[in-house]
Amino acid sequence: MNLNIKKSNTQIQIIFIDDDRIDATNLKEIQGLLSPYVLEIQESELEELELDFSSINFIDSSGLAMIINIYKKLLSKNQNLTIINSSTFIQEIFNVTKLDTFINLR
Repeated sequence: MNLNIKKSNTQIQIIFIDDDRIDATNLKEIQGLLSPYVLEIQESELEELELDFSSINFIDSSGLAMIINIYKKLLSKNQNLTIINSSTFIQEIFNVTKLDTFINLR
């Protein structure tokens, strides 16, 4: 999996490229790629991490757990996690699990 990173004065945006799923088969790789950016935000004055899910069509429970862990890390520093451009399936998963009540979906 590759990531396209865009930084601004208020956020880091991470666009997932070359893969359409976040699940147990690629979770460690994704965590390894995301960790430096989560840490960078936590150690800065940035307000938000934005994950662009335009290429992601599937997420399993291990992927959801990773998202929750990122959310908790950012919340502890009063920072936000937003997921943008998610598929209908991803939105439904977040709705059914009630994750959309505390993780921003746009």
